[in-house]
Amino acid sequence: MSKTVKRLFQQFQPKKYVLEIAVDRDNMTFAGNVKINGNRVAKPSQRLTFHQNGLKITSARLVKHSKTGDQTIKVDRINHHNKFDEVRLHTKEMLYPGSYSVELDFEGTITRPMNGVYPCFFEHDGQKKKIIATQFESHHAREVFPCIDEPEAKAVFELSLTHPTGEVALSNTPIKQSTVIAGNKLQLQKTVFEPTPHMSTYLLAFIFGDLKYKEAKTKSGVLVRAYATPDNVDYTEFALGVAVKCLEFYNNYFGIEYPLAKCDFIALPDFASGAMENWGCITFREQTMLVDPKNSSLSNKQYVALVVAHELTHQWFGNLVTMRWWTDLWLNEGFASWMEYLAVDSIFPEWELWTQFAVDEQQQALKLDALEHTHPVEVAINHPDEIRTIFDAISYSKGASVIHMLHEYLGHEAFRDGLRHYLNAHKYGNTDTVDLWKSLEIVSGKPVSSFMNTWTSQSGFPIVSATVDKYSVELEQSRFFINPNHDKFEKTQWPIPLLNTERKSEALDSQKQVFKIGSSDSFKLNVGQSGFYRVAYNADHVKKLGKLINNGKLQPLDRLGILTDLFETSKAGQANTVDALEFLANFKNETNYAVWDSLAAAIGSLRHVMDDENLREEMKPYIRHLIASELKRLGWNRKKDDSHFDLLLRPIILGLAASADEPAIVKKCKALFSRIDDVEDVPPDLRVNPESHRLRRSIDIDPDLRGMVFGTVARLGGEKEFNKLLALHNSSQLSEERTTIAAALTGFRQPKLNTRALDLIDTDTVRLQDCVYWIAYSLLNRHAKHTTWGWMKRNWPWLQKNLGTDLSFYRMPIYAARSFSDESFINEYVAFFKPKLSPALERSYKQGLEMLEWQTAWKTRDLKQIKKFFKSS
Repeated sequence: MSKTVKRLFQQFQPKKYVLEIAVDRDNMTFAGNVKINGNRVAKPSQRLTFHQNGLKITSARLVKHSKTGDQTIKVDRINHHNKFDEVRLHTKEMLYPGSYSVELDFEGTITRPMNGVYPCFFEHDGQKKKIIATQFESHHAREVFPCIDEPEAKAVFELSLTHPTGEVALSNTPIKQSTVIAGNKLQLQKTVFEPTPHMSTYLLAFIFGDLKYKEAKTKSGVLVRAYATPDNVDYTEFALGVAVKCLEFYNNYFGIEYPLAKCDFIALPDFASGAMENWGCITFREQTMLVDPKNSSLSNKQYVALVVAHELTHQWFGNLVTMRWWTDLWLNEGFASWMEYLAVDSIFPEWELWTQFAVDEQQQALKLDALEHTHPVEVAINHPDEIRTIFDAISYSKGASVIHMLHEYLGHEAFRDGLRHYLNAHKYGNTDTVDLWKSLEIVSGKPVSSFMNTWTSQSGFPIVSATVDKYSVELEQSRFFINPNHDKFEKTQWPIPLLNTERKSEALDSQKQVFKIGSSDSFKLNVGQSGFYRVAYNADHVKKLGKLINNGKLQPLDRLGILTDLFETSKAGQANTVDALEFLANFKNETNYAVWDSLAAAIGSLRHVMDDENLREEMKPYIRHLIASELKRLGWNRKKDDSHFDLLLRPIILGLAASADEPAIVKKCKALFSRIDDVEDVPPDLRVNPESHRLRRSIDIDPDLRGMVFGTVARLGGEKEFNKLLALHNSSQLSEERTTIAAALTGFRQPKLNTRALDLIDTDTVRLQDCVYWIAYSLLNRHAKHTTWGWMKRNWPWLQKNLGTDLSFYRMPIYAARSFSDESFINEYVAFFKPKLSPALERSYKQGLEMLEWQTAWKTRDLKQIKKFFKSS
């Protein structure tokens, strides 16, 4: 890994930025002036240093403030040290600690990678248009203006933005003043915004362009607006409604009113991540904010609600109180990932979100954390380029999962009141994890630090081996590794809340322990799955648990936990995969969406990792038998008495049926697809008009089922189907739909069509933000993965240039590795990636190598027995 980066906040601490930026959209450049007021705190020297990346500092002026008056100090030399992202101002006079003002003029370039300041492209009324937007997290503010670009360097920002007149201009705060000024070619407008709160550089944002909005107000009078391109603004209604309710929920829950006068939500046509919590000016990928009632799936609608709630949590957790350094990123992301469920559950209790939490957060975190090369929740960050490697399921989902465990340990009121104490004690400041533990300890009176420290400071999680007798249970803990090649003698230990069915509050706080129980008949550990660990029971007790499931005696979360623990331990070689498959017979009457989601994932991982054509065929009758009852119950069409979970489950059951070539389902998919109008049937003037996609959407395909229909047609189709899907993709205005169609376009069997799909990635057909989807989907297609691997290697320079600063770029090794389970590929993988290692790629490279190793080991060890099981089933 790289050497520790120098922390500039330890030399100069800004208090206020007065920032003027003028953007030349036509020439993709900008120029500006910044006045930085702050305190020099380092020992005397003849230099002041600020962050910059890709900027040209054209002039600098320096003033020292003191009680006796102001002193102008000549800047003798300006040095750009691009290797360190720095600009250094040298003086002949000695600079002592004290108050200074620094004024800098600078120039920069608007670039295609979606960070710093960048363009978003869209069409309206047949005209090509550009929105200019910013993305500063994690360390991209320095690409737009010289600053101390560290989360601890909080300051007030007074922004003035020069932009074309007649366009919407947005920033963190309301507009203070706007005036029209003369430009060289067109009239310009200078928009001055109100001062921001005391905040970090990564939270500053500005956007301008042709945007429309809808608005509402909270009970306390906060103006909430949802912005989008003109053709999409009608689809912001749902997100706007959720936002108002979430803001009101958080005002009450945190006991601190949202501190700004307004809160804007902006759906951007091009956006690298899901969303960004800029204070009062939250930006979104269109898919995470727009909901079209006729064309959006229920799962995406739910996702939009959760993302809105997540970003609004940050207005308190992250913006009001900010981590001191990126080591504690989880204080932002883990809490927001947990709080989003709490908030949305209060709005839509019928969604049963805490059951989904176990699948979407806990299980994802457990899978990544089962690798040797995972990282702790609190992870040392030595260099800013490493930051993007921790925006992952550990910081987000494991962080949320250990918070969930802590919430159960403390109770609802003590937990909430502890958070209120923490936010009030540190508002507008910076914290470390220990500050949170202290607040929760003060309020609850419980030893939070000693309980939680191990869970956040060390990597991995425990597996509890439970040998259950009639009146006692012997427990032993060890760290769980999915990779059987790992040395298992590591003696890591956790304080594990057992949460057993007898409602006892015992904890396993040693390596091995024996507990007395009343009866083993219904004994289960980790009831409700709130503990972040797995359990492996002795064979006799697994049979007892199977009978309980079969007889409907266990709750969905407990059924889900037993199932996932059994399959994950079999992948690691700690249990028999055939035993796990035989255990599935106990789920013949299963009706719960979350449990079926886990069942489908288990079946999918078998097909994917074993990668055997004969096995795929042999699995199909088994799958058809497994789903028969639910397929009959749910059918194809929605019913009046469908629960929310039934609506989410139907696509899973029909998807399994289609993948197993259930004749009636395949026939239905083909028939529905054939009813979609061909592009040739659509009048030419409507093909580029937003109304064109609405014309075709009058067909009778439930939005929840479109992905399954398109995917089935692609799997069984050819060039005709490819062309039709591509036309649908190119005419769609809905980001969610384009992503769904992309999954189908990359799912064909024919090599020629696989190549056609890949060749579209670096063209205008595929938005830069969506390139990673196309690559990841293509790699998951067993017919295309080798072709895609070759494409990735050939196009690596293009990927690096266009996505090299994107959070998704560092995951490329993982996308490649998870698609293969052959030992021969390991050498190819190492040969390609090892020479390219950097702080941004090293962790994912090692994780990918581990994935290759455990998948190869599982296939080598169990393929024959698995094939035998399905042959005889």
